Amino acid sequence: MTEIVNSNEKQKIQFYAICGIIAPVLFLILLIVASILRPGYSPVHNFVSDLGVGSNAFIQNINFMIFGLLSIGLALGLKMSYPQGKISFKVGVWLTILFGLFVLLAGVFPENYLSGGLHTSVSAFAFLSIIAAQLLVWRGLKNAEYNIWGLYRTYCLLSGLLSIIFLILLQISILDFVNYQGTAQRLFLAVPWIWIGITGLKIYYNTNNLT
Repeated sequence: MTEIVNSNEKQKIQFYAICGIIAPVLFLILLIVASILRPGYSPVHNFVSDLGVGSNAFIQNINFMIFGLLSIGLALGLKMSYPQGKISFKVGVWLTILFGLFVLLAGVFPENYLSGGLHTSVSAFAFLSIIAAQLLVWRGLKNAEYNIWGLYRTYCLLSGLLSIIFLILLQISILDFVNYQGTAQRLFLAVPWIWIGITGLKIYYNTNNLT
C-alpha cells in the first residue's frame, strides 16, 4: 500500500474496510435471530437458505442482501488500498464484487422462487467467485511489500485452499444424503466469511498507519 496523503480518500478506504469488518458479524447475528424464530429449524440438518422461505423469511433474505452490499464495499476498499496491484489481484477484487452481487441476488431470489433454480445458481456462482478471489488476491500480492502484505498474502492462500476442501465436503454431504448438510455448509461458509472480515481489518490497519 502506498502512502495516502488525501484524507478524504483515506476515510473512504476506512469506511469500505469497516464494511468488511462488520459484514460477517452482522450476518451471524441475523442468522442466529432467524434460526431462533424458525420452529423446528436445525443448524445441523438445514441449509442457511432454508431460512429464506416460510415464516420470517424476510430476515434471512435481507441478511443476504446486506452482506452482499457490504462485501462489495469491502472489495472497493481492497482495490483502493493497493491500486498498483497485478492483473490477478484486480481480477480477485472484481470476483469479490461479483461474490457480493451473487449473495445479494440470493436474497432477492429465495429458494422458493422458480423452484429454487435461480437461487441455487447464484449461490454456486458466489461460492466459486469467492474461492477464486482469495487465491487470485494471494497471487496478485506476490510482489507486494512483505512487511505490509506478507502474512495476509499467506492467509489468503490458506483460506482459499481451506474453502475448496470444505466445499468438497459439502458436496459429499449433499450427494450422500447424510444428515449433517447444515453443519457442512456452515463450515464452508465460515472460511470465506471470515476472510471478508479479516481483509477488512487488514485494510483498516494498513490505512490507519498511513499519514
